[in-house]
Amino acid sequence: MNRNTLSALLATAVAAVVAGTALAAPQAGDAPRPKLDVNNDGAVDRSEAAAHPRLAAKFDELDRNKDGRLDASERPHRKGHGHRGGHGGMGGVVAADKDGDGRISRSEAVGLERIATSFDQIDANRDGYIVRSELTKYHDRMRPQREAERAKRAEERFAAADLNKDGKLSRVEVSEKMPRLEKAFAFMDEDRDGFLTRDDLKPSMHP
Repeated sequence: MNRNTLSALLATAVAAVVAGTALAAPQAGDAPRPKLDVNNDGAVDRSEAAAHPRLAAKFDELDRNKDGRLDASERPHRKGHGHRGGHGGMGGVVAADKDGDGRISRSEAVGLERIATSFDQIDANRDGYIVRSELTKYHDRMRPQREAERAKRAEERFAAADLNKDGKLSRVEVSEKMPRLEKAFAFMDEDRDGFLTRDDLKPSMHP
């Protein structure tokens, strides 16, 4: 396998494992787009998609394997739009792999924020390089922790938005406390009762 092939494989793996873009304000002019993968688990679930009305409207169509999540291969990609290098996206990894050997050294990882800060944890064999299999295993190890953190953040956001503490969110509460979710309110409110419960905001889970 030549260097270019190895680089391409590594770039693809990193895009799936550490995909994500920087947090941003709503689109306006040259402002960066809001982040899709809020919990950085490599996929976009239904609640994350709800903050992006166009994506939410096509969620079921894009979710080809019907697991309630959009992985990197299922999400639409804009021509010329890549993930930021500082967050370990595909474009950043390709640029960081200066020698084209399909591996990321410690010095090459300097510009890849998430990889650089966890380099020693990812580099399982301590050879000073990160390869695809190490990234995959690291992601698998971290998944339970990330899921727990995601659940905690979701509960904190829900509690803060539930102004009257009735265990559900009205459109007014969502408008005031979760404005980025407001446009997708109807999409999330599948039973059309005018409220969003914790279950409505949970990602769909399939066996």
